Amino acid sequence: MLLCLAVAGAAAQTEKKATAAESEAMIAAVNQAAAGIQTLQGQFTQVKTLSFLNDKMTSSGVLYLTDSGQLRWEFTDPIPYIFIINDGKVAIRSGQKTQNIDLKSNRLFEGIARIMVNSMTGKCLERNADFDVQMYTRGTEWIAWLIPRKGQMKKMFQTVKLHFSSTHNMVTAVEMLEPTGDNTLIQLTHVKTNQPIDASIFTLP
Repeated sequence: MLLCLAVAGAAAQTEKKATAAESEAMIAAVNQAAAGIQTLQGQFTQVKTLSFLNDKMTSSGVLYLTDSGQLRWEFTDPIPYIFIINDGKVAIRSGQKTQNIDLKSNRLFEGIARIMVNSMTGKCLERNADFDVQMYTRGTEWIAWLIPRKGQMKKMFQTVKLHFSSTHNMVTAVEMLEPTGDNTLIQLTHVKTNQPIDASIFTLP
């Protein structure tokens, strides 16, 4: 009986589209919270589900972010991989190989970088040139559906979902659904805001 009640409760937690007034209030609350974030750091777990495989690929790591657009996205398990955005450039390290990309010369990569940075704080919900935004609720959770507007983004993403805790208006998870049917879920934990971050974090030694 308890199992049946739990299943019924989970089924009842369906996404409900917010009204225009609710959406406006939710976005305003998220923007207000985002405006107060100078730095953000925490841990993440990423689960990648491929449409042609039954298995899921799980990885984890740490992230660091500043309000000036600096980002360090570091996978520590199962394979070390570092992705850094700093001063208009991207540095990537995989194993012993390092790659540097100038965002100004690669508009698609610049768009992806902007989405990564803004999605972590929720700054992408208002006046967004890349996505149309639709707000939903599920229990105590707010969910922003980002639907691509442009051709290149449409090729990469069918929908990007940002999950927010309605208690502190911050992102707790990012879900990316690709046109191929592949799905990536990133869950954030142990998040700290406005803590000092050493500048060396955003450079590769």
